[in-house]
Amino acid sequence: MPDILALFSTQSVRKPVLIEVKSKKANTLSFSPEYLGRLEAYANMVDMPLLIAWKFHSLWVLFEAKHLKKMKRNFNISFGEALKENLLGVLAGDLAYKIGRGAGIHFRFEKEKMLSVGHNEDERFEQWQMRLSEVAFSGRDGQSINNLSDDVQSLFATWDLETQEDHADDHIWVRHTAGNDGIQFAHTALVRLLDWSLPDGAKRSWRREARKKNLNTITDFRRAVTKAIDDKIVQFVLDLQPHTMPDFVMPRIAKK
Repeated sequence: MPDILALFSTQSVRKPVLIEVKSKKANTLSFSPEYLGRLEAYANMVDMPLLIAWKFHSLWVLFEAKHLKKMKRNFNISFGEALKENLLGVLAGDLAYKIGRGAGIHFRFEKEKMLSVGHNEDERFEQWQMRLSEVAFSGRDGQSINNLSDDVQSLFATWDLETQEDHADDHIWVRHTAGNDGIQFAHTALVRLLDWSLPDGAKRSWRREARKKNLNTITDFRRAVTKAIDDKIVQFVLDLQPHTMPDFVMPRIAKK
Protein backbone atom coordinates (compact mmCIF):
# COMPACT_ATOMS: atom_id res chain seq x y z
CA MET A 1 0.00 0.00 0.00
CA PRO A 2 1.47 3.41 -0.92
CA ASP A 3 2.66 5.28 2.15
CA ILE A 4 0.40 8.28 1.57
CA LEU A 5 -1.67 8.24 4.73
CA ALA A 6 0.88 10.40 6.57
CA LEU A 7 -0.12 13.26 4.27
CA PHE A 8 -3.48 13.46 6.05
CA SER A 9 -4.04 14.91 9.50
CA THR A 10 -4.59 11.74 11.53
CA GLN A 11 -7.00 11.10 14.37
CA SER A 12 -5.62 9.53 17.57
CA VAL A 13 -6.30 5.91 18.42
CA ARG A 14 -6.27 4.36 21.87
CA LYS A 15 -3.85 1.58 20.83
CA PRO A 16 -1.78 0.44 17.82
CA VAL A 17 -3.60 -1.58 15.16
CA LEU A 18 -2.70 -4.46 12.84
CA ILE A 19 -3.51 -4.02 9.15
CA GLU A 20 -3.77 -6.88 6.65
CA VAL A 21 -3.40 -5.44 3.12
CA LYS A 22 -5.24 -6.96 0.15
CA SER A 23 -5.67 -5.98 -3.51
CA LYS A 24 -8.63 -7.46 -5.38
CA LYS A 25 -10.72 -6.15 -8.27
CA ALA A 26 -13.65 -8.53 -7.69
CA ASN A 27 -16.62 -7.06 -5.83
CA THR A 28 -16.20 -9.51 -2.93
CA LEU A 29 -13.19 -10.02 -0.66
CA SER A 30 -12.95 -13.51 0.81
CA PHE A 31 -10.90 -15.12 3.62
CA SER A 32 -10.75 -18.82 4.40
CA PRO A 33 -11.55 -19.69 8.04
CA GLU A 34 -8.01 -20.96 8.51
CA TYR A 35 -6.34 -17.82 7.16
CA LEU A 36 -8.60 -15.44 9.08
CA GLY A 37 -8.18 -17.54 12.21
CA ARG A 38 -4.41 -17.18 12.11
CA LEU A 39 -4.72 -13.40 11.70
CA GLU A 40 -7.16 -13.14 14.59
CA ALA A 41 -4.99 -15.35 16.81
CA TYR A 42 -1.98 -13.12 16.27
CA ALA A 43 -4.06 -9.96 16.84
CA ASN A 44 -5.34 -11.41 20.13
CA MET A 45 -1.82 -12.42 21.18
CA VAL A 46 -0.46 -8.87 20.73
CA ASP A 47 -3.74 -7.28 21.90
CA MET A 48 -4.27 -5.14 18.80
CA PRO A 49 -7.40 -4.56 16.71
CA LEU A 50 -7.29 -6.33 13.33
CA LEU A 51 -8.07 -4.13 10.31
CA ILE A 52 -8.26 -5.00 6.62
CA ALA A 53 -7.01 -2.57 3.95
CA TRP A 54 -8.53 -3.44 0.56
CA LYS A 55 -7.47 -1.88 -2.72
CA PHE A 56 -10.44 -2.12 -5.12
CA HIS A 57 -9.23 -0.85 -8.51
CA SER A 58 -7.93 2.65 -7.56
CA LEU A 59 -9.94 2.97 -4.33
CA TRP A 60 -8.86 1.96 -0.83
CA VAL A 61 -11.06 1.03 2.12
CA LEU A 62 -9.99 0.23 5.68
CA PHE A 63 -12.34 -1.71 7.93
CA GLU A 64 -12.41 -3.93 11.01
CA ALA A 65 -12.06 -7.65 10.32
CA LYS A 66 -15.14 -8.31 12.44
CA HIS A 67 -17.30 -7.07 9.55
CA LEU A 68 -16.41 -10.15 7.48
CA LYS A 69 -19.46 -12.43 7.40
CA LYS A 70 -19.41 -16.26 7.37
CA MET A 71 -20.93 -17.65 4.19
CA LYS A 72 -21.06 -21.35 3.22
CA ARG A 73 -17.37 -21.75 3.96
CA ASN A 74 -15.37 -18.52 3.74
CA PHE A 75 -15.71 -15.16 5.47
CA ASN A 76 -16.71 -12.54 2.88
CA ILE A 77 -17.46 -8.84 2.53
CA SER A 78 -18.66 -6.88 -0.51
CA PHE A 79 -17.01 -3.63 -1.49
CA GLY A 80 -20.25 -1.79 -0.75
CA GLU A 81 -20.37 -3.12 2.82
CA ALA A 82 -16.66 -2.40 3.32
CA LEU A 83 -17.23 1.17 2.13
CA LYS A 84 -19.98 1.61 4.76
CA GLU A 85 -17.47 0.69 7.49
CA ASN A 86 -14.52 2.57 5.97
CA LEU A 87 -12.16 3.98 8.61
CA LEU A 88 -9.93 6.04 6.30
CA GLY A 89 -11.89 9.16 7.20
CA VAL A 90 -11.62 8.87 10.99
CA LEU A 91 -8.11 7.39 11.11
CA ALA A 92 -6.36 9.07 8.19
CA GLY A 93 -8.45 12.17 7.48
CA ASP A 94 -9.71 10.96 4.09
CA LEU A 95 -12.59 12.92 2.57
CA ALA A 96 -14.60 13.22 -0.63
CA TYR A 97 -15.12 16.40 -2.61
CA LYS A 98 -16.59 17.76 -5.83
CA ILE A 99 -15.25 20.56 -8.00
CA GLY A 100 -18.14 22.79 -9.00
CA ARG A 101 -19.53 22.94 -12.53
CA GLY A 102 -17.73 25.59 -14.60
CA ALA A 103 -14.62 25.75 -12.42
CA GLY A 104 -11.46 25.25 -14.44
CA ILE A 105 -8.32 26.55 -16.09
CA HIS A 106 -8.20 28.44 -19.41
CA PHE A 107 -5.30 28.99 -21.82
CA ARG A 108 -5.15 31.68 -24.50
CA PHE A 109 -2.84 31.02 -27.46
CA GLU A 110 -1.95 33.77 -29.96
CA LYS A 111 -1.76 32.71 -33.61
CA GLU A 112 1.65 33.91 -34.81
CA LYS A 113 2.22 32.09 -38.10
CA MET A 114 0.22 29.68 -40.23
CA LEU A 115 2.39 26.67 -41.09
CA SER A 116 0.06 24.66 -43.32
CA VAL A 117 -3.53 24.28 -44.52
CA GLY A 118 -5.31 21.05 -45.44
CA HIS A 119 -8.75 19.90 -46.54
CA ASN A 120 -10.67 16.68 -45.94
CA GLU A 121 -14.09 16.53 -47.60
CA ASP A 122 -16.00 19.43 -45.99
CA GLU A 123 -13.41 20.14 -43.26
CA ARG A 124 -10.49 22.56 -43.28
CA PHE A 125 -7.36 21.89 -41.19
CA GLU A 126 -4.87 24.57 -40.15
CA GLN A 127 -1.52 24.17 -38.43
CA TRP A 128 -0.29 27.25 -36.57
CA GLN A 129 2.77 28.35 -34.68
CA MET A 130 1.25 29.72 -31.47
CA ARG A 131 2.34 31.43 -28.26
CA LEU A 132 0.74 31.01 -24.84
CA SER A 133 -0.23 34.53 -23.80
CA GLU A 134 -2.62 34.11 -20.86
CA VAL A 135 -3.65 31.62 -18.17
CA ALA A 136 -6.95 32.25 -16.40
CA PHE A 137 -9.09 30.46 -13.81
CA SER A 138 -12.82 30.24 -13.37
CA GLY A 139 -14.87 29.27 -10.35
CA ARG A 140 -18.21 27.59 -9.94
CA ASP A 141 -20.71 28.73 -12.60
CA GLY A 142 -17.83 30.08 -14.71
CA GLN A 143 -17.03 33.37 -12.97
CA SER A 144 -13.45 34.66 -13.27
CA ILE A 145 -11.21 33.92 -10.26
CA ASN A 146 -7.86 35.54 -9.44
CA ASN A 147 -5.02 34.84 -6.99
CA LEU A 148 -5.58 31.11 -6.45
CA SER A 149 -2.98 29.46 -4.22
CA ASP A 150 -0.73 26.74 -5.66
CA ASP A 151 -2.53 24.03 -3.65
CA VAL A 152 -5.96 25.09 -4.91
CA GLN A 153 -4.67 25.23 -8.48
CA SER A 154 -3.31 21.69 -8.03
CA LEU A 155 -6.84 20.41 -7.36
CA PHE A 156 -7.63 20.77 -11.07
CA ALA A 157 -5.03 18.06 -11.79
CA THR A 158 -7.07 15.65 -9.65
CA TRP A 159 -10.24 16.06 -11.75
CA ASP A 160 -11.38 14.79 -15.15
CA LEU A 161 -11.97 18.17 -16.78
CA GLU A 162 -13.93 18.68 -19.99
CA THR A 163 -12.12 20.47 -22.85
CA GLN A 164 -13.59 23.10 -25.19
CA GLU A 165 -11.90 25.29 -27.79
CA ASP A 166 -13.03 28.81 -28.79
CA HIS A 167 -11.45 29.98 -32.05
CA ALA A 168 -10.98 33.55 -33.24
CA ASP A 169 -9.03 34.96 -36.19
CA ASP A 170 -5.94 35.79 -34.14
CA HIS A 171 -6.17 33.52 -31.05
CA ILE A 172 -7.58 30.34 -29.51
CA TRP A 173 -8.94 29.79 -26.00
CA VAL A 174 -8.55 26.22 -24.72
CA ARG A 175 -10.85 25.75 -21.73
CA HIS A 176 -10.66 22.83 -19.27
CA THR A 177 -13.65 22.92 -16.91
CA ALA A 178 -15.52 20.62 -14.53
CA GLY A 179 -18.90 19.25 -15.57
CA ASN A 180 -21.96 18.28 -13.54
CA ASP A 181 -20.86 14.78 -12.57
CA GLY A 182 -18.07 13.27 -10.51
CA ILE A 183 -16.72 12.95 -7.00
CA GLN A 184 -13.13 12.45 -5.86
CA PHE A 185 -11.53 10.98 -2.74
CA ALA A 186 -8.50 12.63 -1.19
CA HIS A 187 -6.46 9.42 -1.14
CA THR A 188 -6.93 8.81 -4.88
CA ALA A 189 -6.43 12.50 -5.66
CA LEU A 190 -3.00 12.48 -3.98
CA VAL A 191 -1.92 9.53 -6.13
CA ARG A 192 -3.07 11.39 -9.27
CA LEU A 193 -1.09 14.46 -8.20
CA LEU A 194 2.06 12.41 -7.68
CA ASP A 195 1.61 10.68 -11.05
CA TRP A 196 0.77 13.89 -12.91
CA SER A 197 4.42 14.83 -13.51
CA LEU A 198 5.44 11.37 -14.73
CA PRO A 199 6.11 10.77 -18.45
CA ASP A 200 3.46 8.72 -20.25
CA GLY A 201 3.82 5.04 -19.45
CA ALA A 202 6.20 5.58 -16.53
CA LYS A 203 5.49 3.92 -13.18
CA ARG A 204 6.23 5.39 -9.77
CA SER A 205 8.35 3.55 -7.21
CA TRP A 206 6.34 3.79 -3.99
CA ARG A 207 9.26 2.45 -1.96
CA ARG A 208 11.42 5.31 -3.20
CA GLU A 209 8.63 7.83 -2.50
CA ALA A 210 8.22 6.48 1.04
CA ARG A 211 11.87 7.26 1.78
CA LYS A 212 11.50 10.94 0.84
CA LYS A 213 11.12 13.48 3.60
CA ASN A 214 8.82 15.64 1.46
CA LEU A 215 6.60 14.72 -1.48
CA ASN A 216 5.87 17.11 -4.33
CA THR A 217 2.16 17.34 -3.65
CA ILE A 218 -0.44 19.10 -1.49
CA THR A 219 0.80 18.91 2.10
CA ASP A 220 -2.53 19.62 3.85
CA PHE A 221 -5.36 18.35 1.68
CA ARG A 222 -8.19 19.31 4.00
CA ARG A 223 -6.95 22.89 4.21
CA ALA A 224 -6.66 23.02 0.41
CA VAL A 225 -10.24 21.86 -0.30
CA THR A 226 -11.60 24.08 2.47
CA LYS A 227 -9.83 27.07 0.92
CA ALA A 228 -11.16 25.97 -2.49
CA ILE A 229 -14.72 26.22 -1.15
CA ASP A 230 -14.04 29.82 -0.12
CA ASP A 231 -12.48 30.44 -3.55
CA LYS A 232 -15.64 29.05 -5.23
CA ILE A 233 -13.76 26.16 -6.86
CA VAL A 234 -14.98 23.19 -4.79
CA GLN A 235 -18.75 22.78 -4.45
CA PHE A 236 -18.84 20.53 -1.36
CA VAL A 237 -16.69 18.36 0.92
CA LEU A 238 -17.90 15.14 2.57
CA ASP A 239 -16.38 13.81 5.80
CA LEU A 240 -16.39 10.00 5.79
CA GLN A 241 -17.72 8.24 8.91
CA PRO A 242 -18.21 4.47 9.37
CA HIS A 243 -21.60 3.05 10.32
CA THR A 244 -19.92 1.43 13.34
CA MET A 245 -17.34 3.54 15.20
CA PRO A 246 -14.62 1.35 16.76
CA ASP A 247 -14.03 1.75 20.48
CA PHE A 248 -10.27 2.16 19.92
CA VAL A 249 -10.84 5.48 18.09
CA MET A 250 -10.41 8.55 20.25
CA PRO A 251 -13.41 10.92 20.11
CA ARG A 252 -12.85 14.11 18.18
CA ILE A 253 -12.37 17.26 20.23
CA ALA A 254 -13.93 20.26 18.59
CA LYS A 255 -11.50 23.11 17.99
CA LYS A 256 -12.44 26.42 19.59
